[in-house]
Amino acid sequence: MLSRLLVICAVVATVLGIGAPAAAARPCWKDLVDDYWLDNRVDKVYPISCYRDAMNSLPLDVRNYSDVQDDLRRALLAAIRDERDSDGGSEFRSAAGEVPPPRATDDEGGKRGFIPEVIDKLGPKNASSIPVPLLVLAAIALLLVGAAGVSYGARWYQARRIPVAPPEPRA
Repeated sequence: MLSRLLVICAVVATVLGIGAPAAAARPCWKDLVDDYWLDNRVDKVYPISCYRDAMNSLPLDVRNYSDVQDDLRRALLAAIRDERDSDGGSEFRSAAGEVPPPRATDDEGGKRGFIPEVIDKLGPKNASSIPVPLLVLAAIALLLVGAAGVSYGARWYQARRIPVAPPEPRA
């Protein structure tokens, strides 16, 4: 009886002790990089440490082959200037201190073609998503593998067929 009570207490203590860990907050530099990734500009003003963390966290090839470092440095300087002008102010606001203008759409009342709509749906939403060219290459690879499978199946089916004896010559 005592051993059962000890086992039950141990199980309850383990379940209560393990519990779901608190979800870690997403670092602000990732939000900054995602903001930049949407339209190649920083639309909000982030804490100054976020800019520095974002510039230090970028992969080497992104630093070497794009102008993201320059754009982030420019946004950092604008954030420092805005902070000095407004004596701190709020952490997240638009770079000009107002709501950023909406993204431009086509002249046809916002209607776009089928292909741009599909690309917007499939395209990258943030810096850590899969790029569209990689998705296209994966689709082409799957089509080629499927075509090879159909070809292999057709050859296998033809080899399995019962050979027909040649007709007997007429005498």
